[in-house]
Amino acid sequence: SSIARAPAIDHSVVMKRPVPSSSALRACALAPPVLALALALGCAPRPAPLGARAPVGIAPAATGSAAGNAGWSYEVVASPRGETLSIDAVFPSGSGTSFTVEDGAEAFVRDVVLHEGDRATPIAESRERWLVPNCASGCRISYQFALAEAARASHERSVARMHGDAVEAPPSSWLLRPLEAAMGVPFRFHVTSAPGDAFATGVFPVPGLEDTYEGHTVEGFDLPYAAFGRIRRLQLAGGHVEAAMFPGSFHDEPAVIAWIERSAKAVEAFYGGFPIPRVLVLVQPQPGRKVGFGTTMGSSGAAIEVPVGEGVTPEQLHDDWMLVHEMVHTALPDLTRRHHWLEEGLATYLEPLARVHAGITKPEQVWREWMLGMPQGEPEAGDEGLDRTHTWGRTYWGGALFCLAADVAIRERTGGHKSLVDVVRAIVAQGGNISVSWPIERVIDVGDAATGVPVLHETYARMGMRPGAVDLPAIWTKLGVHLDHGTVVYDDSAPLAAIRKSMTEPLK
Repeated sequence: SSIARAPAIDHSVVMKRPVPSSSALRACALAPPVLALALALGCAPRPAPLGARAPVGIAPAATGSAAGNAGWSYEVVASPRGETLSIDAVFPSGSGTSFTVEDGAEAFVRDVVLHEGDRATPIAESRERWLVPNCASGCRISYQFALAEAARASHERSVARMHGDAVEAPPSSWLLRPLEAAMGVPFRFHVTSAPGDAFATGVFPVPGLEDTYEGHTVEGFDLPYAAFGRIRRLQLAGGHVEAAMFPGSFHDEPAVIAWIERSAKAVEAFYGGFPIPRVLVLVQPQPGRKVGFGTTMGSSGAAIEVPVGEGVTPEQLHDDWMLVHEMVHTALPDLTRRHHWLEEGLATYLEPLARVHAGITKPEQVWREWMLGMPQGEPEAGDEGLDRTHTWGRTYWGGALFCLAADVAIRERTGGHKSLVDVVRAIVAQGGNISVSWPIERVIDVGDAATGVPVLHETYARMGMRPGAVDLPAIWTKLGVHLDHGTVVYDDSAPLAAIRKSMTEPLK
C-alpha cells in the first residue's frame, strides 16, 4: 500500500495512511481513516464448458517433458460481461498434483475435469484444493470460474469486484495452478471475450499475439489487475500506458485522458525514460468531482486502478498528485514486507519532485509539504528502526525521511554531481521495476554503485535496524529553507543553498 494525504496542504498535519494489501500491492488513499463502498450487483448465466479447446501455444496432447518447456498454459473464454470464465489449462511434467487459486476464490471454481485422451474425469474439491495425482507427469484440466458471483460475494480487489457491466479480478484469482510450484515457472494465458466486450490486464502481453499474456511465478503468485466486460481500451504515452475505461461517463473525458498522458510524461522525464515497458491504468468513473484512491499491483507486469469522479474538472486533474505517485511505484522492484517502508517512502519523496521538474507544481509547494510532513516520520519511544517498526508514520514519512537524508548526503558528498535521481535511474536501467522482486541489498548496492559513495549503505545501517533519528531542523538550516507562518522562505546564504536549488531545478 502507499500513502494517503490531503490534496491541498494547509497548516494542519498532513495525514497519509496505508491500505492493507499483499506484498505486490501498493495503494494510494486520501485522509479519512475509514472508507466504505457499496455497489448494487447483478447476476448472469454461466456459459457452456470449453470441452476440447486447447490452451494457446500447446496442443491437446502436449503433456509430459515436451510441455515442460512451455510452462503452464491457459485458454480462457469469457461469457458476456465476464460473468463466468471457461478455462482449459495444460501443465507440464513436474508441475505438482495439488491445485489451488487465490485465497478466498476457491468457492467459485466449478466443474474441474481432468482430460486424458478421450477420457474426462471430474475432480472433487478437498479442503479448498483439487488433488490430481495424474498431473505428476503432466496433464490437461478444464474448469469454470464464477467471476461475477465472486465479485458479488467478495468485492475484494484480490478476488473480484463488479463495476457495472464489467468485472475486475487479477488473474491470480481465476488461474488454477499447482500449490507446490517453484519460483520462476513460466505461464501464459490467452483470453477470448464475448462480442462487444474486451479484456485488459497489467500482465505483460506476448508480442505479436493478440490478447495473450505471460509471466513467471513468484512467491504468493499475486498478479496485476485485470478486467472483463464492457470496458474501452486506449493506448497512451507512446504505448507505455494502456488505459481501460470502466463503464461510465465523464463530463470532460479528454481532460481525463490528458491527465493520464501528463502524469506519464512527468514520470518518463524524471527517470529518463518510462520505468516499465507497459502499465495498465484502470479508470473507474464514479459520482462526484474528485480523484479517488489509487492502487498499484505488480509481478509479471504492472497495473494501476483509480476511481475518478465523472464531474472532475481539468483544473482538479492538473493539481492531482495521485497518478504520478502510483506511476512512481512502478519504478522500484517489489520488496519484502519488512522493507515496505522503502517502497512507500520513495514514492512519497519522489512524486513531488517529478511533478515540480515537469512544471506541474512549484518548488515552494514541495518544500512546504516536506517541512510539514517529514516530522511525522521521526522515531518515537520504543522505535526499533524502519525494518521493524511498521507504524503508519514510520512506513510513509519515515521512508521519505530516509530518502531525504540520503539524497542530501549524496549531493553534498559528490559536490552536487550525483543524487537520488541517479540511484533510481540506475535501478530501472538494470531491470528493477515492480514487475520483478529484488532484495533490498541489491537495491542499495545498485544505488551506491551509481553514485560512487556508500550513502545508502550508511543510511540503512543507521535507520534500518535502529531508530536513526534525523536532525530535520539542521537539514532545513543547511539547505536554507524555513516556514514563516506557512510561507516558505529561502536563505541563499546557507551552506547547501545551491543543493536546495538543484533539487527542484529541471533535470538534465
